[in-house]
Amino acid sequence: MRRRKQPDPLQQKKSLSQVFLKVDWPVKRMVALLTDLGVQRVIEIGPGGGVLTRAMVDAGMTVTAIEKDERFAAHLQGLVELWESLSPGKLQVHNEDILRCNLDQFLDSSGGACALVGNIPYHISSQIVQLAIEKLSRLQVVVLMTQLEFAERVAAKSNTKDYGSLTVYAQLRSAVQLEYTVPRDCFQPVPKVDSAVMTIKPKAEKISTDTLAATEKLTRLAFSQRRKKLSNSLSSVLTDIDLANSPVDLDRRADAISPTDFVALAEWLNPSIR
Repeated sequence: MRRRKQPDPLQQKKSLSQVFLKVDWPVKRMVALLTDLGVQRVIEIGPGGGVLTRAMVDAGMTVTAIEKDERFAAHLQGLVELWESLSPGKLQVHNEDILRCNLDQFLDSSGGACALVGNIPYHISSQIVQLAIEKLSRLQVVVLMTQLEFAERVAAKSNTKDYGSLTVYAQLRSAVQLEYTVPRDCFQPVPKVDSAVMTIKPKAEKISTDTLAATEKLTRLAFSQRRKKLSNSLSSVLTDIDLANSPVDLDRRADAISPTDFVALAEWLNPSIR
C-alpha cells in the first residue's frame, strides 16, 4: 500500500497570510539597514521559520520574537536551545499575537531603545503600522516588509493615486521611506503581488495631540469623497465660515493637499487647537 505523505508541520497557513522568503538578499538588506542605524535590540513581529531572526542574531542583535502561530513559536524555541551555546541570551520567543500582547511590557524589558521589525501580512498591515507609530517615541526605527501597494500608500506623495488618509496619518507622525522592492518570486508560495521594505522613523517636529486628532478627522472626511473639491467634500464643516480666508485652495481635491496643509486647514477650522 502506498504510504500517504505526512503534512509539513511548518507549512504556511493561508488564514494567517503566511509566505516565506526563499532567497536571502532581502533579509541581508534589512539587517544592513538595522546595522547602519546602530540597532542592538529588536522586537520581531511574526518571525515564522526564523530566517530574519537568525540573520539578526548572527549580526549580534538581541531579538525578542513574537509569534502568533504556536507551531513556529515551538520551532523557534528549539532554535533558542540550539543557538544558546553560540549566542547566549540573544533570542527570546513569545507565543503571542502582536495586536493583543502587551507591547509596552516587551519594550520595558528590552534593556534600552530597540527596533520593531517584521515581514507582516497584508490584512493587518494598517493595524501594525498604527501600533508601531503609537510606540515610535520608544523605538529607534520600524522596519517592515509589506505588500508593495501598502508601502506605496504609506510613503506616497500628494497628487498621486496612492495618496490618502493613511498617508497623511503616518507622515504627520513619522518619517516614512520606501527602501526597496522585493519581487513576488522571492517568496514561497509565490503571492500575487510584489512586496517592499519600508522604514518608519521618529519625526523631529512634534504636533499636538489635539491638532493631530482634528487633522485626522478632517482628512477622513475629505478622502471619503476624494474626487470632489474640498469645498464640496468638507461642506458639512465649512458652514458659516468666510472661505476667502482659507489657508488652502478649497477648489483643489484632497489628494492635492499635503499633510502640512491639512494641519493648517484643521487649525483654521479649529482656532482653539493652535
